[in-house]
Amino acid sequence: MLKKLILSFCFVSLLSIGLETTPYANTRDIDTTKDSKFLMYNDMLMVILNGQVEEVANAYYFKTLKQRVAVYPYNMNVVNVKRVNGFRGFDFLITIETKPSIGAHNPVGKDRFTFQISSDVPKMDGIKLIEFKHIKSYSIPPHLRDGGLYTH
Repeated sequence: MLKKLILSFCFVSLLSIGLETTPYANTRDIDTTKDSKFLMYNDMLMVILNGQVEEVANAYYFKTLKQRVAVYPYNMNVVNVKRVNGFRGFDFLITIETKPSIGAHNPVGKDRFTFQISSDVPKMDGIKLIEFKHIKSYSIPPHLRDGGLYTH
């Protein structure tokens, strides 16, 4: 319940400070060199979503890499946020992009995740994966290919 409350607070705060349905980076300059309320809300949301993002990424990449990938909250970026049922409705779609990595921060690909966040979602504290899209694969150093099992 506390997680839902924090999540709801984060979304309401993000939306109230101007996060629109267009990519945020295109509408505002964000200073990530110093702390701000926006950055704190964003980072809290990325921590909340991180477990599910990493789980889905590992389900995808383990097939070819034969090893687990890491997804870091600081490397997750909000692409789009939308209220599904209008003003002050608490049903959201959020799309994020990230670059899962192996080893010492070696990205293996770029992926996009869309989640529904709503009190109507019965499991996972109101968070449900709606869509996963693998956008791009990156080559990785030979010593990280787990004995040549990497096939991309």
